[in-house]
Amino acid sequence: MKPLEPRTEVIYNKNIAVTALVVIMASMLLSFREGVFSPIPFYGGLIFIVIMFTGHFLTNQLFPEQDPALFILCCFISQLGLIMLYRINPESAVKQLIWFGIGFFLYFISSFLSKTWVEIKIGSLIFFLITAALLVSPLIFGVERYGSKSWIAFENFLFQPSELAKITFSLFIADSLKNHKVEHPLRFFSQIFVILGLLALARDLGGAMLFYFTALTIIFAATSRWDFTVLGFIGAGVAAILGYRFFGHVRVRAKAWLNPWEDVPGKGYQIVQSLFAMAEGGFFGTGLGLGHPDYIPAVTTDFIFSAFFEEFGFLGASALIVLYFLFVYRGKDFVDHR
Repeated sequence: MKPLEPRTEVIYNKNIAVTALVVIMASMLLSFREGVFSPIPFYGGLIFIVIMFTGHFLTNQLFPEQDPALFILCCFISQLGLIMLYRINPESAVKQLIWFGIGFFLYFISSFLSKTWVEIKIGSLIFFLITAALLVSPLIFGVERYGSKSWIAFENFLFQPSELAKITFSLFIADSLKNHKVEHPLRFFSQIFVILGLLALARDLGGAMLFYFTALTIIFAATSRWDFTVLGFIGAGVAAILGYRFFGHVRVRAKAWLNPWEDVPGKGYQIVQSLFAMAEGGFFGTGLGLGHPDYIPAVTTDFIFSAFFEEFGFLGASALIVLYFLFVYRGKDFVDHR
C-alpha cells in the first residue's frame, strides 16, 4: 500500500480521537458507578489512550505502508472488552490492560525487526513443532478448569497456550498449502491429527473443534477440493458422536444447549441467565453499569457477550459484530493490495 494522503490521514486521526473519547466517557461513568468517585477507571482509561496513541503514531511513522484502520479497529474492540471487564471484575480488567500493553509491545517489536533487518523464513514443520509444544505444555504444567486441562497458572494469572497455538497452527496450515495443493497428504493430515489428539488429551473439545474447522476452511480456500470438505464434515460428525459418548461434560453441555429450560437451576442455569440478560437489554440496553452480569456464571469468559448485550442492547451488540466483520474485510483488502 502507498503512504497515506493528508486527507486520509486526517480521517484516521478523527477515528482514533473518537475511540479515545469513548474511553474517557466510559471511564467517567465507571468512576462514579458506586456513587462516589473512584479514580482507578479513569487512570486505566488514560493508560489505554497513551498506549493507543503511541501505537498509532509509531505505526504511521515507521510503517506507512500498513493500513491504520486495522490498528484502530483492534484498539476500539479491545477498549470495549476492557470496559466490560472492569464493570464486571476490576481485577481482571487490570490484568487484561497489562496484556494489552504487552501485546502492543510485541506487535511493534516484531513489525520493526521484520521490516528492518530480519527476514523471517520459517517452514511449516517449525510451525507444527511450536504448535505441538504449546499444546503439550498444559498437559505437563497445567491446571484443570471447566472440565479441561488447558490452562497454565502463573500466581494470579491464568493463560491458555492454545490461544497462541491458534496462530501458529494457522500459519502451519497456510505454509503447507502455499502451492495450493496438499503435497504430502499422509504427513500433512497426520500432523493435523496429532494437534487434535493433544487437544483431546486435554479434554479441550471446544478448542479441538475450532482447530479442526479452521484447518478444513483453510484447506478448502487453498485447494478448492470438495472431496476433502465432504470427508471433513463426515469426520466431524463421527468425532461429535464419539465425544458425546465418551466425555460426560460434553453430554451435559449438549443437553443444556438443546434444551436449557429442562434443568434451569442446574445444567441450563448459565445459558438461561444469559438469555435473560439479553432479553433485559432489549433494543437499546440498560446502560453501562446498570445491568446484572453477576447473575451469569463465568461471565468474564464464555458469556461476556451476553453481559455486553444487556448493557448496550441489540444496537450495541450488532455494532460490535459489524466491527469484527469490518476488521476482517480491511485485513483481506490490505493483503490483496500488497
